[in-house]
Amino acid sequence: MFVRSELKRIGKENLHRNLWLCIGVTLVFGLINSNLFSVEVDPVTYEYYFRMGLGSTGNISFDFISIPITSMYVILGLLATLAFHIFVVNPIIVGHNRYYIENRFGKSSFETLFEFFNSNDYLNVVKVMLLYDVYIALWTLCLIIPGIIKSFEYFAVPYILAENPNMDSTEVFEISKQMTNGHKMDLFILDLSFILWILLALITFGLSSLYVNPYIFATKCEAYYFFKQELFANDIIQADDEEKIEYVEPTIDDLH
Repeated sequence: MFVRSELKRIGKENLHRNLWLCIGVTLVFGLINSNLFSVEVDPVTYEYYFRMGLGSTGNISFDFISIPITSMYVILGLLATLAFHIFVVNPIIVGHNRYYIENRFGKSSFETLFEFFNSNDYLNVVKVMLLYDVYIALWTLCLIIPGIIKSFEYFAVPYILAENPNMDSTEVFEISKQMTNGHKMDLFILDLSFILWILLALITFGLSSLYVNPYIFATKCEAYYFFKQELFANDIIQADDEEKIEYVEPTIDDLH
């Protein structure tokens, strides 16, 4: 049974096992994943700017570079932003999930965040995560609600890739659909259950998010393992040892 309080309890225990390293890894992950590159329009002059950095808060700018560009270079700026997300951010998302999976069983390392850049499976990770982004974007363009539903349906995709970076994209998405079948509302309510923590982060101007964000990621890792254990119980995946479960790559027929 999907019990949020139990998942959050175990997630918190796993987090506190290596608290400072978890905070450091998630902080760096958040900085890289915070739209480092973008094309923006000045609301006063209506000029286009290509910026690199962490944006601005009030009158304080955290940008490293902010240069005006003509409209003919806007597309190039957008393409650069998209390329950064596809080839840098997405593999780091998978590496971040890999870190929390390893942390669940002991102590991981900071280098795990960048593990897939040195992996033979880098291009497969890029491909599957690109499909992940495209599928959710297309469903969202159709209607907002189906896009949200699909985001929960594909919740496990980055986790499955983290453990099986060479797995075929079709199998990854099928397994994620199997995992979240009947649990999309559980995932939605799990997100809502952190609302007070998120409000605390806002009240403290983001300071408490140093703890809140790792806590959320550790809990969601537990949710992934709950779904994984359910599939194990249904013989879709099997355990190789008592501590860690590895996927056996199924055929599509095995998933129906």
